[in-house]
Amino acid sequence: MNNLISTNTARAGIPVLFCFLLFGLPAFTQNPSTNALPVERYALYVAANDGGAEREKLRYAVSDAERMARTLTEIGGVTGENSLILTDPGRAAIERAFKNFARQIEGNAGRAKRTEFIFYYSGHSDETALLLGKETLSYAELKKQLAIVPTDVHVVMLDSCYSGEFIRTKGGQRQKPFLVDDSSVVQGHAYLSSSSAFESSQESDAIQASYFTHSLVTGLRGAADTSGDQKVSLNELYHYAFNDTLSRTEKSHLGPQHPSFNITLVGSGDLVLTDISEADSVLIFPNKAEGRFFIRTQEGVLVSEINKVAGTELALALGQGTYAVTMLSSKDTSVATVILSSGDRLTLSDGQFTPIARSMGRARGDAEDTVEVDSQEPVAPYAPWVFGFVPGVTVPRNPGGNAKMSLNALVGKNNRINGVQANGFMGIITQDLHGAQVSGFLSTANGSMEGVQASGFMNIADGPIKGAQLSGFGNIVSAGIEGFQGSGFFNVAGGTVEGVQATAFINIAHKVDGAQLSGTINVAREVDGIQIGVVNVARNNSGLALGLLNFIQDGVLDVGVYLDTDSNLFLQYQGGTDLFYTTFLMGFDTQWSWDWDHQTETFQLGFGIGNRFQLSRRLSLDLELIGRWIFDVTEDNPYMDKVRENGEIVIETEEDWDEFYDEFYAGFIPSLRLSFNVAIARHFALFTAVNLDFRFLDIDRRAFEIGKHSEPIKLDKEELWVYPSLSFGVKF
Repeated sequence: MNNLISTNTARAGIPVLFCFLLFGLPAFTQNPSTNALPVERYALYVAANDGGAEREKLRYAVSDAERMARTLTEIGGVTGENSLILTDPGRAAIERAFKNFARQIEGNAGRAKRTEFIFYYSGHSDETALLLGKETLSYAELKKQLAIVPTDVHVVMLDSCYSGEFIRTKGGQRQKPFLVDDSSVVQGHAYLSSSSAFESSQESDAIQASYFTHSLVTGLRGAADTSGDQKVSLNELYHYAFNDTLSRTEKSHLGPQHPSFNITLVGSGDLVLTDISEADSVLIFPNKAEGRFFIRTQEGVLVSEINKVAGTELALALGQGTYAVTMLSSKDTSVATVILSSGDRLTLSDGQFTPIARSMGRARGDAEDTVEVDSQEPVAPYAPWVFGFVPGVTVPRNPGGNAKMSLNALVGKNNRINGVQANGFMGIITQDLHGAQVSGFLSTANGSMEGVQASGFMNIADGPIKGAQLSGFGNIVSAGIEGFQGSGFFNVAGGTVEGVQATAFINIAHKVDGAQLSGTINVAREVDGIQIGVVNVARNNSGLALGLLNFIQDGVLDVGVYLDTDSNLFLQYQGGTDLFYTTFLMGFDTQWSWDWDHQTETFQLGFGIGNRFQLSRRLSLDLELIGRWIFDVTEDNPYMDKVRENGEIVIETEEDWDEFYDEFYAGFIPSLRLSFNVAIARHFALFTAVNLDFRFLDIDRRAFEIGKHSEPIKLDKEELWVYPSLSFGVKF
């Protein structure tokens, strides 16, 4: 980690050197932090969408961690050099991060009066541990790691199932509130968890986040400030997050979610986590404002949701940008658009809001269709049909933008559609599509889509898709897919793909739980299913990668060099998963031999498929089927003389092919190889292998007559001979 901040602890000198040495120097050495920073914070954020093969992949753990990090950087006093985000890490990466923080904090000792360390985790967990893909980090081990970080205060936020067990083991009690008189000495910890020891923690597609982290971030940005001092304390944050998370999950199918806490600190006052006055831009809700407010980005993403009571002013820290603010009161619903620039402190006023139609619901019988956003925000009713030429000009007039069916001659723009949008050029939907979009050029859906998109050129959906995308050129989805993407050229999904991607050329996905099928290239961040293509690329693949070339970062990804007892020197590449990987070989028989007089006679190319058996963390066995093509490069080979003369292999006519096979190509050797690997480090292993080369009948006899070979084992005197050998090498 980089320590980029230096503190100038300049002191007022005493004119008389003797007095300084006698009185000043002892004081300087005993109290080095007199002019130090009041508080210095460090933060480690861990996001793990993958909880293992038996658990559903999370969608928003990474984005939750990024939102938390952004909030604490903007208004929580955590500098960029003092923070780190780990995405789907293994246990070793987390332990290494704790050690790096410990070294950094020790190196910065004395430059702050008080140091604080924040650990945030979003992902899967069970009653005993954090679940990190195929690995776990027990709560006991997590506490040991926290203990090595030498700060005065530890704040831990766990957004995962059964995370209350982490707190329960220490006793869920609250002692003295803490901080934050800078002259006081404060030590201890504060633990916040998203659920009790017996509950699941939940995330929502509607808010595109977990309920608990959404409440934490909203609270930290100002919604939790009940005192009105534009500062959010730990106690304010906990009470806000508890009530908000509980209210959002009371009616969920998984049941209510009760955040838990344990605060054990010595000191007085209360810990201030964020300071709204330090924000780059602030949206202020005045004293008289009252109701439920939804703040969304221009793209429709819910940023914050607050319940405002009259009589107190509320400041909300937001980044620069354009926001839609929906206000629900007991009487009506209205919307305002606000634009925040750097340095703005914008106060909302009644004049900025425009009333919109409020949908009415009935318990039974025929009723006009209504929609709720995030289960609470009503929107305008649907028009039966809309026809338009350009955005904003429709017949009949449709100010709400919602329609059962929309037909457009050129460009269509709707908020929500239950039916069909058909365009000769472009279709745009800012929220949801439940039917189908059909366009001669481009279709976009900014929210979620459950139906079908079909385009002669491209489909773009900035939200989850549960149905299918079909395109003559490309599909792009930034959130997730549960159904199917099919394209004549490429598919790109920036979120989760749980169904199938199929294309004639290339697939690119953030995650894949189902299958990627491509005529050429598959690219995915994580795969639990299968990749089938000429080239497969993934960071992690716990299933199959069936391709000619596989590049799986956390799978089998080894470059090796080895020498066998037949004096052959090989360079090899192995790529894929433990279940299936491919091997490429290139080598030759060396001039060195046991009798010191051997000359190079062969050049060899090989390809194989293999399966890896993990015996332990460091030990593994590889079983491979390998075929090698043998080429005769002996000095007396007339074909080699011709190649040396031309400087290249030239094959243009049928006679050239005949000469190539008769003189240069010596034959094919099928092999079975069993390798024993000992991993010394992440990409450094030693291995030894037993090789069995098979010779069938009299086929490719010349391949066994050149080069050096061991004595064969004649399983059948005329039809099957086996040539054993040993290999010794290194993998990187």
